[in-house]
Amino acid sequence: MKIDTKASGKVFFTGEYMALEGGKSIILSTPQEARVSIIENNKPHNIFRSSISNSSYPFMFNDDLNIAWLREDPEELGTILQQSIRKFKKTFTGKTISIDTSEFFFEKKKIGIGSSAAVSVAITLAFNKFYEMRLTPQKIIDYAIWIHKNAQNSKGSGFDVVASYEEARALSCRLTNSSKLEYNQVELPDDLIVIAVLNDISVKTSEMIDKYQAGKEKHPSYFSKQAKKMKMELDYIHSFISKNDTNSILKHLMAYNDLLLGLDRKLNIGIFENHDEMTNLAENAGVFYKPSGSGGGDLGLLISNDRMRIEEVCARLNSRGFNYFQV
Repeated sequence: MKIDTKASGKVFFTGEYMALEGGKSIILSTPQEARVSIIENNKPHNIFRSSISNSSYPFMFNDDLNIAWLREDPEELGTILQQSIRKFKKTFTGKTISIDTSEFFFEKKKIGIGSSAAVSVAITLAFNKFYEMRLTPQKIIDYAIWIHKNAQNSKGSGFDVVASYEEARALSCRLTNSSKLEYNQVELPDDLIVIAVLNDISVKTSEMIDKYQAGKEKHPSYFSKQAKKMKMELDYIHSFISKNDTNSILKHLMAYNDLLLGLDRKLNIGIFENHDEMTNLAENAGVFYKPSGSGGGDLGLLISNDRMRIEEVCARLNSRGFNYFQV
């Protein structure tokens, strides 16, 4: 018996932070994929293999569903495996579980495109097959969100998990007032080019959200007015996506980004920190650039319908040693 599953990475196209306030965000899937496999090993214990360390970790189970590592603890990916066992409430013996996230690294540096969410989805899919549970798509998403949040102590929206599960280039996602996650596929215009640019600075999403929540509580009146404007821009973006109007989409992406910059400065979050060089480089070529996700580093997006200008920026990226890929 061998089970193989996979799930893709993701980037925020727009809607950062308003995703937590009921705003309609758009998430794009990336070419990178996390892969999980389960095979028999005919040993009295299990083996966990991680692409991060390129090592094997033997383990067994305690009576309380906790993993007992027979040597060292593989940390991040091992934590996701542990939470998966707790969610499925089942154990096993004589199996080798491999998790491969190598596509989420450039030159041994992890890039912020949701590898932990992709692993949470892929391992949920793998255990669903392994235990022959026949979970519905919604149940798979629910399981993966639970695993991801518990493994990462996540305070996010869960949109990254949905984007990793759904095989769609672009998803519109929002949280309802009852915290129910709603989503549907959207089609971006064919002439809209999106390039993800990697940043050497890595920032924890949970820390950025903590700063956001603290600033929100400190400036409630300002936040309420700014959030209303930002959610209105997101509505405009969705409206013009449905009309396939690239120029208007770009206009309102820029407007949302300007409002996010104002929010960032007022709440002192640090979303736009470490993005100045890329912002200036893109603006000088007439291309829109924005931080993606929680910001503060990790990556940003170049977005344009002018291929020549995008190619000009990419040539400058090459000369300065930046890594990038098309989304």
